[in-house]
Amino acid sequence: MNTRLVGTVILMCAASLLTVNAYATDKPHKKMTLAEKGEQARIESAVLEQTQLQKARDAANATAEREQKVLAKQEANDWEAQQLEKARAQSEQRLSREQKYLQQAQEAAAQTRKIPKETSDPAQSE
Repeated sequence: MNTRLVGTVILMCAASLLTVNAYATDKPHKKMTLAEKGEQARIESAVLEQTQLQKARDAANATAEREQKVLAKQEANDWEAQQLEKARAQSEQRLSREQKYLQQAQEAAAQTRKIPKETSDPAQSE
């Protein structure tokens, strides 16, 4: 049984060495010339620049959306403030009307009413 175990371990090691060797040979190590390196750097730079520009556009759009939300919220608050101001004005008008009616009632109560005296003789009153 030990020989079987040892054989299996050796087989696995050989298989892993072959896989590593096959993987390493898949990528040939080509040395790039200076011009090729420069061209590759320009391409990578252009790609990076486009990526950064897209990120900047996305950020600008997000900022604009946040500004719109804030403005919408402020407009809603303005509407709310207008409604409160209308309610306050109506309340003041109602109070002033009540004060006016109360003053009129007090003036009417303060006036002495002249009620004609009833006489027993209707001919005298004519």
